[in-house]
Amino acid sequence: MEKTVKQNGTIQSLLVGLKLLLICAIVAGVISFIYSLTAEQYEKNIQATKNDAIGEIFGLEAPTCKEIAKGDTTVYTVYNGDTLIGYCVESASAGFGGDVALMVGYGADRALLGVSVIAHSETPGLGAKVAESAFLDQYKGQSGALVLGEGVDAVSGATISSRAVTNAVNLATEALETALSEQNGGEGQ
Repeated sequence: MEKTVKQNGTIQSLLVGLKLLLICAIVAGVISFIYSLTAEQYEKNIQATKNDAIGEIFGLEAPTCKEIAKGDTTVYTVYNGDTLIGYCVESASAGFGGDVALMVGYGADRALLGVSVIAHSETPGLGAKVAESAFLDQYKGQSGALVLGEGVDAVSGATISSRAVTNAVNLATEALETALSEQNGGEGQ
């Protein structure tokens, strides 16, 4: 009798485990199905956000961009019609709430034209202020390696977020210089 009770308990445990496995499989299937339905639109939305950021930096409605280097950062040439008007670099750095992703624009002369935050998870009302023009406008016209507190002021109470933007701009500048150097066979432009 005791053996039968143990077997019944084992069978019940197996049945519960199988039910949980079936539920997990169904949930995974539903999530995969929803992902397949939305993945293309998600990618289109991301690209539209990038294009909007580039357009905002250069003051153009529909600039033409060509990717010239990809890695941790992506470097684009930006054209107005057939005329090269500058470069944009997609860059990111770790902030307080996660990565802060930027689009950093440079003129054809490599002068920093502007910065646009394309994604962040910073604290609303505090670290999120790094996405506002009041903070981002101070990067315009800057050159060389930027240092927070030396020509770039942090958002009060959001030093980590501010440092993330500055670091991402520095990474973008390095990526642009590297891409243009490689494009010209190692020579400066």
